[in-house]
Amino acid sequence: MKKYSRFDLMSSAVLDNAGGLIHRLFESRHARLNVKVSTYHLKRAQVFVGTINEIVEDETDMILTVEMLTEMLYKDFLRSIDGGTTLDMLSKWIRSVRVDENREQDLSIHHYLNEGKELNVEDIKRQLKNRHKRTEDFTYISVKIDKQHILKGEVLLHDLHEAYPDLELDVEEFLSLRFKDIILQVKSGNYEILKNIVNLVLL
Repeated sequence: MKKYSRFDLMSSAVLDNAGGLIHRLFESRHARLNVKVSTYHLKRAQVFVGTINEIVEDETDMILTVEMLTEMLYKDFLRSIDGGTTLDMLSKWIRSVRVDENREQDLSIHHYLNEGKELNVEDIKRQLKNRHKRTEDFTYISVKIDKQHILKGEVLLHDLHEAYPDLELDVEEFLSLRFKDIILQVKSGNYEILKNIVNLVLL
């Protein structure tokens, strides 16, 4: 069976009768997930959490970090599922984010599949040069998350894959998409995101 996180809690976890994880002696309740993000999006997220910290500095002693923000986004996802977000809605969101990632490649392919389009070597060279310029650097965010929440995410992504076999991703990959989507919304000027996260910090 596919692993839906690097910890594969669906296969290894032992649950009690109330659905809680049973931890071995001295075993931590938390685990760290490594979330792949673009270096630019990480920098943008650092600026974003700095803005939030300035807004809430007189209201709380907590200092938000990018790692904490990523965990908040994951827990918010789990709450949205409990609140009525369906697998169909989730699948459409994942596809929409992935479409943005693949759009450039699809356009460059279809450019030469159009009927009557002549092959232009210089045009191809220009496309390749521009694609090279846009190559992103990536890094990883190490995020500490409750194992119970990781298990819940694994189960949800397993159910999603059963319903939509072409959507096969693990918790880390899902978090990468979630992180990217939020940062793109911030870049677009969606200040409702800022307001919502400030409210979460002040809970």
